[in-house]
Amino acid sequence: MASVFTRGGRWYLRYKDGRGRWRSIVSCAVTKTEARRLAGDLERRAERQRLGLEPLPPEDGGGTLSELLAWWLKTYSAASPSHDKNKSTIERNLIESELGPLLLTELTAGRIESHLQARSDELGPQTLNHLRRFLVTAFNKAKLTGRWAGDNPAIGVPRRKVPKRLPDFLRVDEVPCVLAVLSDRHLGIFATAIYSGMRKGEILGLRKQDVDFGTNLISVCRSYERDTTKGGVAAAVPIAAELAPHLKRAIDESPCDLVFPNPEGGMWRKDLPLEGVLRRALGRAGIVLGYTHVCRKKGCTHREDHPGAEPRRCPRHKHLLWPKARVRKIRFHDLRHTTASLLLMAGASVAAVQKILRHADPRITMEVYGHLLPGYLRDEVDRLSFGESIPQQSVADASSQLVTSLLQATRSGTEESDRSARKAKRSRSSSTARHSGFEPLAFGSGGRRSIQLS
Repeated sequence: MASVFTRGGRWYLRYKDGRGRWRSIVSCAVTKTEARRLAGDLERRAERQRLGLEPLPPEDGGGTLSELLAWWLKTYSAASPSHDKNKSTIERNLIESELGPLLLTELTAGRIESHLQARSDELGPQTLNHLRRFLVTAFNKAKLTGRWAGDNPAIGVPRRKVPKRLPDFLRVDEVPCVLAVLSDRHLGIFATAIYSGMRKGEILGLRKQDVDFGTNLISVCRSYERDTTKGGVAAAVPIAAELAPHLKRAIDESPCDLVFPNPEGGMWRKDLPLEGVLRRALGRAGIVLGYTHVCRKKGCTHREDHPGAEPRRCPRHKHLLWPKARVRKIRFHDLRHTTASLLLMAGASVAAVQKILRHADPRITMEVYGHLLPGYLRDEVDRLSFGESIPQQSVADASSQLVTSLLQATRSGTEESDRSARKAKRSRSSSTARHSGFEPLAFGSGGRRSIQLS
């Protein structure tokens, strides 16, 4: 007999499955009545399976969603460059959620959609699409290996629409200002990112043997400690003339095989906060949106925004306020966008930029950075040329003349309508007199006689 119970604010269903085993699963029920209805549905399905009216789920392909995702992480995700990020996202948003304890036979597109919809306030549409993709991939791999024989429930979940935004990047006059204020510890890393377009992991995992000054090429074939890049394809990028001194100095000062080691001589951690280093450099370089003046007296929360950093005092305590620079929320990865953007704006071809960034398809480069090409769509929009046919006058004068002409046209049109109405009235009067003796005119006949057929 199926039963329900509550624990931690959630309703659990206890029932005997098709193989006669007692199971307790968490449900999405809100009330006890709803939980009892779900438990009854599970019990009736299990009874049909015991009677042979419905097929039993595969012994190995059954289990819970948590078990399936843990198997996929260990079997397929472990060798990928993004395994750590995949594991963190899946554990936090799927395995530890209300979907985790559900049996695969109980997982439906509706339950997945409800779960994603409930998380839409705290997660962006791209992250929700990643969660959907993880489920689709895990079920597909389970079907491929015979672990799961049913349908893939995640395929029926619609993708979220992700708004496309133009990438941010350092302008050509901002690059030397930022490089000038960076410390020696970070200067080589940032210079390599700007001049080569390499990713963070590719730079921190760069070995001395990967830099060849004879051919002026950098072999990009690893990321962090892995002997593969994000795309899984090794490639070579040229060494810019202004980047060569930074690389030579870093190689000469490095005590190990790494080009950019940490102070202990090892590899930097993946969570190295280079975004903070970049934004502080923007503030020191004066590339700011403004300043937030903060009172640092204990317990005081006063703050005020101003465009400048001139000294100001707290209106409550008269203490000098501390100016904190407000800069663009630019990421370290945006330095890769800087490489592509400045090259295209300087006249480099899309094919060359695609090779430097190592995009698999030049259409990706064009889609992301095409708007930065010199004269992009300018020749097309300049087709809207009207020469000197429009007199040079102010907008107010043009608007005034337009309104006047419209009023005149309306007035003349009204007078013409009045004249036409009077003329039509006289015409109807004369027609009626001319046709007297016949049956009355039909409405709208315009003076024509009605003909009665017999």
